[in-house]
Amino acid sequence: MAYNSVFNGIEDSKLLCGIPQMAFKANKIPNLDPSQKKNLKDSDLDIIDESIMYFRANVFFKNFPLKGDADKLLVYITVFVQKCLEVIANDTDPTRAKKNLSNLIDTAEYNPNVRGHFYNSLVNVVNSEVSDLQNYLKSVRKEVVNRIQYLLFDALWGTIDLKFWLSFAKRRFMGYEMNTTK
Repeated sequence: MAYNSVFNGIEDSKLLCGIPQMAFKANKIPNLDPSQKKNLKDSDLDIIDESIMYFRANVFFKNFPLKGDADKLLVYITVFVQKCLEVIANDTDPTRAKKNLSNLIDTAEYNPNVRGHFYNSLVNVVNSEVSDLQNYLKSVRKEVVNRIQYLLFDALWGTIDLKFWLSFAKRRFMGYEMNTTK
């Protein structure tokens, strides 16, 4: 059974094209402790931590039943994490990998006008909200990149987990792939 977001129905967020604009802390050291999920009010767990924490389990699923709006954001982040790993797998030199990850913040822009974009099936396009959604997703991508960089290259324990994470670089969550512009 897939790991759905615990923020479904809890987070009172503004919706942008049907996607919740959920709060998260910027420049946060990731918290991947699953015990934090049990008591959200006393933890600093956010949707980005949750997505990264359950990435390695959720990526194996070919189906993912959406149980709320937060799951739509979890799907987006999961697919973006996979794209980050794919980029790192192609160049494991830490300096170049970090640069390539930073480039993903801009090149993985969501555009509802691109046919076949995986996220189109989850988004209810409202033209007046598209720009705000794109800006929000860019801030999400930036924070995901910061946390992935920390986990894989800058953590106190070093790059010990890098090889384990990179084994997931070719997995496709529900067959989705993140489009990028060059």
